[in-house]
Amino acid sequence: MEELHKLETYSIETIQSFIDNEIEESIHIEFKSGEALSKNDSKKKEVSKDVSAFANSDGGIIVYGLKESNHKASELSFINGNEFSKEWLEQIISTTINRNIPSLKIHPIRVSNDILKSIYVVQIPSSIDAPHQCRDKRFYRRYNFESVPMEEYEIRQLYGRKVKSKLILSGFSISLVEISEDTSIFRCETSVYNEGETFEKDYKVNIYFDNYNKHISISWESQGVGRNYDYTKIDDSTIKISNSSLPIIYANETVNAIRFNFQIENKFLEEALKNLRIRFLLFYPNGIDEMDTDLVELSQEINKHIDKKERIEFNINDTH
Repeated sequence: MEELHKLETYSIETIQSFIDNEIEESIHIEFKSGEALSKNDSKKKEVSKDVSAFANSDGGIIVYGLKESNHKASELSFINGNEFSKEWLEQIISTTINRNIPSLKIHPIRVSNDILKSIYVVQIPSSIDAPHQCRDKRFYRRYNFESVPMEEYEIRQLYGRKVKSKLILSGFSISLVEISEDTSIFRCETSVYNEGETFEKDYKVNIYFDNYNKHISISWESQGVGRNYDYTKIDDSTIKISNSSLPIIYANETVNAIRFNFQIENKFLEEALKNLRIRFLLFYPNGIDEMDTDLVELSQEINKHIDKKERIEFNINDTH
């Protein structure tokens, strides 16, 4: 199944599917019966401990209003939404956890719009402001099905979570730059942006051409980043172009990572563009980013210009 803790919306059908599929609790998911929400101080402490543990770990969801049996979702256990509202739960979380957890969301579910039959899905990110302290002045993390106290060195490591690089592909462009008697030449390029708080020196960009064939050929730019490329044939229809010799990228800086030309024989142009798919992948120590595109739209534009041998400033751009 899809990674459940990363869903954007939740419904009673989603919760019922947890039961039907016997979804098991894990480092990312925990199920709590309706009785887990109470005005009793010990219950409030448990909310504080569990939510902060997810934030200090890899994030996840807590479903309040769903019982578990042997760590598997078993049956619905509704919450009285009049007594324990979404706002009440938000206040408990915000007043018992130090510091506030950014981007935390609470998704209320009402069965048949009945507030007496409420379920709350608390979606907790892996917090860049970790470590977060529980109401009992301790720090917790997720371990298997539990929230467990953290060791001192684990707490210390979390203070460095925010100070790291975060790289994204800042967009790509594909444009027709020249038409000759026999071939059309296209330029493909992409850049990398560092939206993190520190520099990054270890990263690479790969571009994959799917449905590549003998009527398409690659030519490098004679200067700049083009000199660092590696060309690999994955199979008969896929090639990979890589650039790992990239300069250090500092916070809030953009680097032009790959720029090259490819050409297609004109008599096969329309068919090649309709079938060609280009994928852009960025790899770095803290994660990956990817984009992809087909060239169907570009193939439709080509017929308007190819007979006139016009240069087309036709770009396909996709940015975050």
